[in-house]
Amino acid sequence: MAQGVKTDNKKIAEIITSYTLTNNYNKTAKELGVSANTVKNIINKQKKENGEAFAKLCEEKKELFETKANRIIDKALELVEDRIDTAKENQDALEEIIQMVWEQDKKNLNETQKKSIVNKISKMQLNSLSELTTALGTLYDKMRLAKGESTVNDKFEVNIKVVD
Repeated sequence: MAQGVKTDNKKIAEIITSYTLTNNYNKTAKELGVSANTVKNIINKQKKENGEAFAKLCEEKKELFETKANRIIDKALELVEDRIDTAKENQDALEEIIQMVWEQDKKNLNETQKKSIVNKISKMQLNSLSELTTALGTLYDKMRLAKGESTVNDKFEVNIKVVD
């Protein structure tokens, strides 16, 4: 926003809502197209005027987000499991189709056409699963960030079994 321009109530509400989830002035500013100083000023004003109520609102928004994210993650995990089961059940059939395409000379398919068909079939095997796992990872990261936790798995554990 331009310097000296008053922020309307709708934008203030968006800033407060976004900040309660990100807990980060810069992320909120970037997300909503305002300056980080605008976000900081609005949040500090809210904290000053509504102290405890604002902190409670922030916590409630985080809990609501976490609940929704958990529900979506659970559904996505079920869907991923179903997709994996289906892929496993159809793997042999898809491989047979791919083999038939490579062996098909009566249709006068050239190598480029065969590769195109095989690529399309191969994408059916993995594409949807890839998109689902990416979405799951994104939700998981956002949920961790909402809790103020790290999204980096920096735990490394080694168990060594000593054999006599």
